[in-house]
Amino acid sequence: MITEGRLGARAVIVGAGISGLAAAAALASFFETVELLDKDELPRTPRPRKGVPQDLQVHILLKGGELAFESLIPGTRAALLTAGATEVRQTEDASIWERDGWHATRDLGHSQLMMSRPAFERVLRRQVLRLGNVVISDRTPVERLPSGGDLTVIATGRGDRLLAGVEAPETVLGIEVSYSSARFAKPERFRGEERFIACIPQPPDDRYGLVCPIENDEWLITLCSRFGERVPDDLDGFRAHAETLPMPDIAERLREAVPLTPVRGYRIAEARWRHFDRGADLPARVLPIGDCISSFNPTFGQGMSVAAGHAVALRDVLASCGGDLDGVAAAYLPRAAEVSRQAWSLAAMVDLEYPRTKGERPPNFGKIVTGTEAMRRAAALHPEVQLLRFEIGNLVKPDSSARNGPAARLVAREMARAGGRPRER
Repeated sequence: MITEGRLGARAVIVGAGISGLAAAAALASFFETVELLDKDELPRTPRPRKGVPQDLQVHILLKGGELAFESLIPGTRAALLTAGATEVRQTEDASIWERDGWHATRDLGHSQLMMSRPAFERVLRRQVLRLGNVVISDRTPVERLPSGGDLTVIATGRGDRLLAGVEAPETVLGIEVSYSSARFAKPERFRGEERFIACIPQPPDDRYGLVCPIENDEWLITLCSRFGERVPDDLDGFRAHAETLPMPDIAERLREAVPLTPVRGYRIAEARWRHFDRGADLPARVLPIGDCISSFNPTFGQGMSVAAGHAVALRDVLASCGGDLDGVAAAYLPRAAEVSRQAWSLAAMVDLEYPRTKGERPPNFGKIVTGTEAMRRAAALHPEVQLLRFEIGNLVKPDSSARNGPAARLVAREMARAGGRPRER
């Protein structure tokens, strides 16, 4: 017997990582039981696991992702802080060197929570289990689509095989990104520092660096490169690579930092977006989520937040479906695609500025780059533009917000000043 207000007896989710946990939060109000199946043994403590090969790398929860998780499971933000997440005020606690200069230091009224991927996953897993009707079955590999559920969600990540046979249009970029990370204890003079540091040079310079303050007053430090210029995965080489960055802050911290883990390298050859919303022949009542739909250049830190956005879209569709589970896919997939579209656009436009990136550039690519540069320059001058840029980049507001309103007029003025187009009379 199904309780009044529920849409079915059992929903099944394959994959108990971030996407699967977000999906469970979305489904819990609509099904008697939500079961997550994962091939890994899920650890009781926040430690890396085999099924997440990049979980020793930096993971950043964008502000939009944090808001989405809070919407799915109220109290998640407080739980993350209790577990030791570092709260980084934007941009008072951030040092961001982008292209040719530092971001202005202002109070934008936002903060971001930073912690390691294993710790974040553990907090979210505990939050989901507190919902009461979610069951996690680990050490349960799934070789084919499960049966017996009223709805099935595939959350197996960028390496998914369960939906490999489904034909769907794809957008693919050959990005050839490599990055290496390690976890460090801070030297005495930096203890208590809660500063996020980013070095993002001007293309075609393909170096990149991040310092993320995480739980236990530690750092996760990532260095990135592209197109065969691999970041070293030995400590001396890692430190030497940091010394080549066009700003000194990351190298300065690395010189005295004490490594707590080996330096681990990782490589992503492609960014891929599967357009399931364009008539793909998905099995009935089977839905993809997260990286199964769109997997991005990971250095933009969008993956967890996009998964949360997909889950919010799924929850909202279920709330309005009127009990028709057969119609959920048709309503959900376009909404999930819109979440992916904004994130893809933000990352792809930067990726495509590198001449060696393989992929089709839009006909107006030059105009898009000009507009993006104008917004960056305007953000340095005007707090309202800097705030809007943060909110769009963090998936808090739609990118259409950049086309209307006072901030948009300031960007247009900067484009005109720089010769992007004639001034309006």
